[in-house]
Amino acid sequence: MKGFLKFLVVVIVIVGAGLGGAYFLISSPAQEIDVTWTEDDFSSYLAKLDKGGVTLDGSQASVEDIFANNVAATGKTYVDTTITSAELTAIANKSWNGNSVFRNVKIKCVGDDELQMSAVIGDISPLIDQFPVLEKYESIIKLVENKEVYMNATLFYNEATGLFDGSTKEIYVGKVKLPLDQARTGLTEGGTAVNNALKNMSGFSVNHFKVTEAGFDFDGTIPAVMKSAGSFR
Repeated sequence: MKGFLKFLVVVIVIVGAGLGGAYFLISSPAQEIDVTWTEDDFSSYLAKLDKGGVTLDGSQASVEDIFANNVAATGKTYVDTTITSAELTAIANKSWNGNSVFRNVKIKCVGDDELQMSAVIGDISPLIDQFPVLEKYESIIKLVENKEVYMNATLFYNEATGLFDGSTKEIYVGKVKLPLDQARTGLTEGGTAVNNALKNMSGFSVNHFKVTEAGFDFDGTIPAVMKSAGSFR
């Protein structure tokens, strides 16, 4: 939870500082990621995971749940496949729940450990209710609601440490480029929170992981069911 909060607070503060007098620049995205998805992409993702017929009923884990280690994982499924950009985008959008503040997520695998991601920040009021520490940033939060965040980053798996690692090359809100030096603390805390959550997640293990132009090349196990453990309260 501590890592999730630090990540969220630092990103919000950096966003606010980066906006300055350039509010009009955040209404349009800096980059258009040419990835679309359909229900067929979600179905093909499930088929690759040998989970055909699974439905999402609102209790599935969101990105924020993973950050906060707020996941109830059961079972184990072996996976050795490549998940395409369209399939990654499909599952990211299908995994919304009441804890999520992101929508219209897009993920594009560029190759050689590099990927691009964008998402629209939605209503953060529920998170403010759950995390009172965010109240002092409310005026900044309101500026970035319904605005698109874009990130160009690298991601790789270190087999020696058993941890995911990477670096952020660019991050934008609309057309406003944010200072990476100031954002590093929050991004590092976020990465640590995710690694801790994955290491403690029942049924999750990695034999091999690589970001290629074709997508996420993954060999390992994932939970058969990964649901939100409920509200962050």
